[in-house]
Amino acid sequence: MDGSQGNRQGSYFYPANMQGNQTWDNFYPTVNPVPPLPIGYHVPMNILTPGYYLHGSHLQDFQYFVVIDFEATCDKEKVPKPQEIIEFPSVVVNSRTGQLEDSFQTYVRPVCHPILTDFCKDLTGIRQNQVDQGVSLSRALLMHDGWLEGNGIKHTNFAVVTWSNWDCRVMLESECKFKKISKPPYFNRWIDLKVPFQQVFQGMRCNLQQAVQHVGLTWEGRAHCGLDDARNTARLLAHFLYCGFKFSITSWIDGQPAAIDATTISSRYDNYLHHWFYNERYTYCFCGVLSTKCQVRKPGPNHGRFFFGCGIWSATRRSCCRYFEWV
Repeated sequence: MDGSQGNRQGSYFYPANMQGNQTWDNFYPTVNPVPPLPIGYHVPMNILTPGYYLHGSHLQDFQYFVVIDFEATCDKEKVPKPQEIIEFPSVVVNSRTGQLEDSFQTYVRPVCHPILTDFCKDLTGIRQNQVDQGVSLSRALLMHDGWLEGNGIKHTNFAVVTWSNWDCRVMLESECKFKKISKPPYFNRWIDLKVPFQQVFQGMRCNLQQAVQHVGLTWEGRAHCGLDDARNTARLLAHFLYCGFKFSITSWIDGQPAAIDATTISSRYDNYLHHWFYNERYTYCFCGVLSTKCQVRKPGPNHGRFFFGCGIWSATRRSCCRYFEWV
């Protein structure tokens, strides 16, 4: 089976225009009007203005994020040794728009344990005939690399994103070493989305599905389906992008130094996030953007008081919505 098969059954490629064009408008449907949000509440993704330029997106170090979530051979009682990747999914997120632009998927044929256990099939939803007709891991890596190049991403500044270090540090690294497979160097450094999540939510420990739901998103698809997991990870990433979080590399393979400091987040953005998620200092107007903090200058009983108003305001057009809340 070849990835060039387009939209036919068995295709490995899922262009955005064949996925319902998952823009902000239909990926997070706009709700209008909405009631004022409680002060200090996290940004609800279902009130984003379609096509709105993300807060701080021009300050991201990466043009794209490539989100992966491998599925591997497994069993209930004992982990097979060696474990082998059986599903190789990937989702591209544009750092400027937060849009999930394209996705890739292929099934990988295991060699050491070619017959999937019943537990593995029930957990992942992967059928035996899917891996039997799958490709080798080396072929999957080449296909994925060609897909990135074909989409004009391979030679841009992009970062691999995972939920936990298992995908790149444990699974891919160990299988490539065991099978003596050369992998692209961009898999040697990545962003573990657990790290910023725990920074924002004060060390909260949870699985991916709980994290997605914790920020107010609805889980979509089947848990432990690699492509669905990658898409939900991408949606969580987009949530942080919208909130103005500046990402940097968190993890890398020993001997492969990260080009960007893995632990440093500028104090400006650290404070920015702290205000957005914890303090009673910011709200979001009906337009779905960060509101503007204003002061009453007209003489009277409210003179000098501060309030939140529409975040899209100009002297000629005034405000775009009637959002109002006292600070």
